[in-house]
Amino acid sequence: QARQLMRLFDPGAYAAAAARFREVLVLAPGYAPAFAGLSETYSYWGFRRELSGQECQSYYDQAYAFAAAALKLAPELADSHRSMSVSLRRGDKRDAAREKREAGLAVALDPTDAESWHQSWRASGYALADPAIRKALELDPTLCAAENDFGVVLCEAGRLDEAVPRFLAALRVNPRNSLVLYNLAMALDRKGMKEAAVTVMRKARMMHPGEPLLEYGWGLLGGAATPARG
Repeated sequence: QARQLMRLFDPGAYAAAAARFREVLVLAPGYAPAFAGLSETYSYWGFRRELSGQECQSYYDQAYAFAAAALKLAPELADSHRSMSVSLRRGDKRDAAREKREAGLAVALDPTDAESWHQSWRASGYALADPAIRKALELDPTLCAAENDFGVVLCEAGRLDEAVPRFLAALRVNPRNSLVLYNLAMALDRKGMKEAAVTVMRKARMMHPGEPLLEYGWGLLGGAATPARG
């Protein structure tokens, strides 16, 4: 349940996921996958706060500490290495070389894990030619964050007609995901579909009143529009 909440990739879901993971650790204090899940939750949560201009370093610090605990308890698990890789993406402990190395270890330990393939793709530079992103989505078509990130990179490559379906696929997993709604609106605007972009952003703001990222996006619709990775 905690991982399913985390995989919604939205701030409200992160708070609920963190609470559930902590409940698991009350029952099983040495359960490494719960530490790994907490690490990833705080990593993603911190990034969303960073996007909105909010304090985020304390979230990244917790993410790293939880990943270190997972690795100490269970270095044989892909979850432990993936969580460490994710925790090294942002903040004071950012380490691109180790991020890539830990992601590679996660994939080697469990080649069937879609989240590890997604993280391997990100750690390797988000290249469209890298088959890891397609492998992730082949293994798990419901991975909202992978669909969103793939859409953003397609946007950056000017492949807007391919990007929009990726955002729509992510929204089928979580129709309330504010980052994906923001990215969809930005992509539609770049395609020259201003009215559709405004409609999407208006809907997103009604779902998440006052969210800084959406307020920023509302302003951007009058100027340059740029999607953001998850």
